[in-house]
Amino acid sequence: MEEMMGVIKLFAGNFPPRNFMYCNGALLSIAQNSALFAILGTTYGGDGVTTFALPNLNGRYPIGAGSSSIGTFTLGQAAGSPQTTILSSNLPSINSQLRVANVNANSSTPSLSTSIAITGNTVGRDFTAVPSFVNGDPDTMINAKSVFFQGQNLPINNMPPYLGLNYIICVAGIFPSRD
Repeated sequence: MEEMMGVIKLFAGNFPPRNFMYCNGALLSIAQNSALFAILGTTYGGDGVTTFALPNLNGRYPIGAGSSSIGTFTLGQAAGSPQTTILSSNLPSINSQLRVANVNANSSTPSLSTSIAITGNTVGRDFTAVPSFVNGDPDTMINAKSVFFQGQNLPINNMPPYLGLNYIICVAGIFPSRD
């Protein structure tokens, strides 16, 4: 059975079959591929005078054109990135200061209602902290310089699990009719 021109398929082979080409963004001559140009136009690139481009699906996932609950996508629209760097502007804001409880009562095991307590022993001018917890609300603000978050600004990989296959497009076949 002959395929319709412009149809894109996944292909597990390492070559494009007859009448197909890879969807790799290749520029084609309009003069030599006028029927395919009539279908694709310059949606995927080219100057529209002598050249047009095939869709480039290398390293991309196809998404249906049109409106959906996540947005509107036009035919040929390419977007996204395989990795991104999360900046502090991407993180949720924290409106309160970090606090601890400054009380005399303490215990050695935390519970769901526990705060960190500042306890210890004073000997002369030295204070020896004792790790402890208190079942009470935090009431003492910690100096902001005591809490420091340091990242390395490394990008994270956004790619879900994947398997490399070839997308191919029919470049010679039945011209699709409009209904």
